Amino acid sequence: MTNRSGGRNRNKRGEGGKLRDELIAAASRLLETADGQESLSLRAVARAAGISPQSLYLHFADRRALLTAVYEVRFAELANELAATSATDPPTRLREICHAYCEYGLRNPGHYRVLFGTAGTPGWEPTDAQLPGLPVFRSLVEAVNDCGGVDRSDDSSDDSSDDPSDDPTATAICIWAAMHGLITLRQDRPSFPWPPLPHLLDTLVTAHLGTTP
Repeated sequence: MTNRSGGRNRNKRGEGGKLRDELIAAASRLLETADGQESLSLRAVARAAGISPQSLYLHFADRRALLTAVYEVRFAELANELAATSATDPPTRLREICHAYCEYGLRNPGHYRVLFGTAGTPGWEPTDAQLPGLPVFRSLVEAVNDCGGVDRSDDSSDDSSDDPSDDPTATAICIWAAMHGLITLRQDRPSFPWPPLPHLLDTLVTAHLGTTP
């Protein structure tokens, strides 16, 4: 918050957490329009929040720490959207999770770009237990796993143990990639005659799991 002279009003004692939240919000806004995370500078974030760069270092040791906080907040929002699904039937729950994911991306294009249009926090391994987006991906894997894999009632082969479609993680990755494509293409090509999103997601889930709506 700025005062009439253009400077930022001081937070009251004990409101340091409020400034931290403001810095995360400022960094997120800049990332929504920046050309990748590498173009984000701490000086620009401090300027957007109306504070001195020195004050920013009281809350974040470096740019990576700030970026990590941004991803944690945005991914927590997305995780909450997915957790709000209420269906108990596994295929229906998977469809609801997919719908909630796509609706979040289409409703919050800036936030979605921060999560998946930038490179992510540098130096992190995909297997890192602290990766901010891991709970979101795990919820998708769990939903796929609860569906029991692909329907093989019409499969006459005796040995399908090596079929990659038996792997819920691989299936979840394919579904995630397809949802990401739907979100970005619907945003980038709005003139295309897109079928309703629920129909596309039903088609997507059915194609990967062999289930019916």
